[in-house]
Amino acid sequence: MYVIGIDIGTTNVKVCLFQLPNFELVEMYRFFTPTKWNEKESEFEMDKIWEGVKEGLHLLSKKVENPEEIKTISIASAAQTIVLLDEQDKILEPIITWYDPRSKSEARLVNDIVGREALYSITGIVSHSNHSLTKLLWIREHFPNQYAKLKKWTCLSGFVAFKLSGIYATDVSLASRTLLMDMSTRKWSKKLIEEFDLEIQTFPTVVESGTAHSLLKDTIAREIGLSPNTTISIAGHDHMAGSICTNLDVDKELLNSTGTTEGLLLLKKEPYLNSDFQEYAISNGLYVKDNLFSLYGSMPTAGYSLNWFTKNFLSSFDELKQLSDALYENYQKNSKELIENLLVFIPHLRGSGPPYRDSHSKGLLYGLQDHTEKKDILFSVFAGLCFELRTLKDAYINLTGQAIESMKVIGPATSNSLWLQLKADILNCEVLSFRTVEAVSRGGAILAALKQGFIEQIPVNLFEKYLPSQENFNLYDEYFNRMYTPLSKIKREFDLYKSMEI
Repeated sequence: MYVIGIDIGTTNVKVCLFQLPNFELVEMYRFFTPTKWNEKESEFEMDKIWEGVKEGLHLLSKKVENPEEIKTISIASAAQTIVLLDEQDKILEPIITWYDPRSKSEARLVNDIVGREALYSITGIVSHSNHSLTKLLWIREHFPNQYAKLKKWTCLSGFVAFKLSGIYATDVSLASRTLLMDMSTRKWSKKLIEEFDLEIQTFPTVVESGTAHSLLKDTIAREIGLSPNTTISIAGHDHMAGSICTNLDVDKELLNSTGTTEGLLLLKKEPYLNSDFQEYAISNGLYVKDNLFSLYGSMPTAGYSLNWFTKNFLSSFDELKQLSDALYENYQKNSKELIENLLVFIPHLRGSGPPYRDSHSKGLLYGLQDHTEKKDILFSVFAGLCFELRTLKDAYINLTGQAIESMKVIGPATSNSLWLQLKADILNCEVLSFRTVEAVSRGGAILAALKQGFIEQIPVNLFEKYLPSQENFNLYDEYFNRMYTPLSKIKREFDLYKSMEI
């Protein structure tokens, strides 16, 4: 028996074939996420994404002797971006990427109309240009003719599911990231729909993550070589889907999902909709399993910071790996020396995430001297990412009053021992690295198989354990309080001044 997991990511799209019961990766079709740019503005090219997904599905169908054995297709995606369709199901552009900042004015407008605290008490998230509502309002304002043709919209994974099945839906985890869902009722907010004069008939049906909400269309089944009995499901928010591979515990464990961005996920039995959480821009959400809620914070740049460093200082990603491995070997022998000579790197290359969220925030590299080498900068990039993560972890602990026993890591960071050990030392917690191949698509596949009765429990996944060094933590803690936090505070004041000029 086989299942297919699709991950529509910010940087890449992956279409993966897994074999049950252990969900071994049989084959993967991967392509860069088609995106067009105009200076700082960016848009996903959905027609090309769909064609790439179809090609991937067709190739995977040939890897199995009997395509009837492929039971389900489960789709996860980056959150917030929405796809608009007209009466003939034609895509209405632009399909604004989630990280595109052009709807900043609409984010402020939402706050002005609803009120910050009132909005958070409904949706559990803070208004930001990332969110679907602000992009919808921007399109209505700047492309009124396109908006007038709108008959339906949905999220990225919902669009692919729609093309496969003809059923128009999104899952609970992505719906809860739109800035339009009422967290208390788990339904679209009537108040916000009326407040912004939106049409409820254009909204997608909200379905349970991973459940079979439809079957593959006959025409598509013939085109890609799969059975029309193949079920279609939406696995939801990519970081949430990826967490399934780790079997994350409620309250006790954090998920650190790494990629272009870096997320920190904590599962809870109830949402936190009060002003303390709103002040720190911690996002509530609906989880993909067990009717749980999520607390989630995202750093806009994680892997992106490493891409930036590689592009400007190195010749290739192979060199990045070699340099990281050499630093890790040195760190195991001379950690004190490396920490004492640490530069300050604040990784706000695309703004900052919670607990001090600011799309105008700029990055900072402090402490350069004439003897500084690129290895010193790289070490500081890794450390800066970990300090940023510590700030968010500390906010979770302070706001919930819940001690964190361990942090489970998925994504590219799991192949970098230096980064993992720094996470353990700087955050002072046990780090469990799940070097799971394609965690998001695999997690989505496991979720669908579990919800649809193909398996009874989540398979055991192997992990590597990294324990914190108390001596290293003490050095980092002193540095964090003496250097990183004061410079971060001063920088926030400069960022605020610059944002007032814009």
